Amino acid sequence: MPDSNSGTVDIPAKDREAILAILAKHVPECEVWAFGSRVTGGSRKYSDLDLVIISSEKLPLTLLGDIKHDFAESDIPYRVDILDWQRISEEFRTVIKREKVVLKGQR
Repeated sequence: MPDSNSGTVDIPAKDREAILAILAKHVPECEVWAFGSRVTGGSRKYSDLDLVIISSEKLPLTLLGDIKHDFAESDIPYRVDILDWQRISEEFRTVIKREKVVLKGQR
């Protein structure tokens, strides 16, 4: 398993650019972590990308919907799953913290 501090996320550079552009559009001030198979090394070509947005308060559901819509309409050839850190359980947070890679830093 890659070190979670290494910044290793199994996505092509062009997809990374598109992902970061969508995140910068909607959550420019938030840090975003990648986790799951694209971080742990078990991904395949069309494996989804799991992301969690780190914020101090719950993100509006309309904002999450807008982000999901932009990912669905993008040219990224796999699903991008978005979670809100404030809406997930403490147990799931523990799992994410263990394997996360910071995809987008906080402004």
